[in-house]
Amino acid sequence: MKPLDVRDVSIIDALPVYDYEKVVLNVGCGEGRIDYYLAKMGYQVFATDIKWDESWEAIPGLTFHAADIFDRRTFPISSAPVVICSQVLEHLKDFKSALNNLIILTEIRLIITVPYWKSFHSREHLHFWNDRNIGDLANFCQPYSVSISKILTKPEDVKRKQAAYLVIIDKRQKFT
Repeated sequence: MKPLDVRDVSIIDALPVYDYEKVVLNVGCGEGRIDYYLAKMGYQVFATDIKWDESWEAIPGLTFHAADIFDRRTFPISSAPVVICSQVLEHLKDFKSALNNLIILTEIRLIITVPYWKSFHSREHLHFWNDRNIGDLANFCQPYSVSISKILTKPEDVKRKQAAYLVIIDKRQKFT
């Protein structure tokens, strides 16, 4: 199992700490690195990605599923207290529809990461966020409370001045 990076630790730190069932839906789990750690911490984890990965290995508390972020019916559960979506939205043409589905799937807290501006630039990235437009993403999540932090991911990213945004949407705090 690969070690966690700072982004993974930031996601774990953003988990609610009291008064909720320890169930997590990870949308866009990739190789499942964070999911294995969460399962070992006692969480029931439903890890999903667009297609099945041969490297996925289910362990107690962790199951992997192929699912489509644009079709909530493809997910193994209809909702979860915590939904994680890390480094996915920048790849999607219609990220707002995907984000809307994530909000619907979330009971308590949605934890998202997206790259800061051109950090980790890839031809596959269709969207970029910076300090001027990250607020648009937060506004889309209204009326829920949104917290945004800029985080580093690995020591080499510090040298390259690469960062990500950690976006936490808390549905327990609703502004009407």
